[in-house]
Amino acid sequence: MKFLAIVLTIIFAIARIMGLIAWSWWLVLSPALIYYGAISLLLFIAIICGVIWNLINKLK
Repeated sequence: MKFLAIVLTIIFAIARIMGLIAWSWWLVLSPALIYYGAISLLLFIAIICGVIWNLINKLK
């Protein structure tokens, strides 16, 4: 999945620089932003679950 995000971002950036598309840079970089956002969200959820698990074990 990471490979696809990188390849799409590179293709969109080259097309934007060459003037083939007139998208904003947010759209050009969106595959990478979505990938890293999803990874960050999963990491955040894992940290929250770990904290909750730790609190539950301390209360026992």
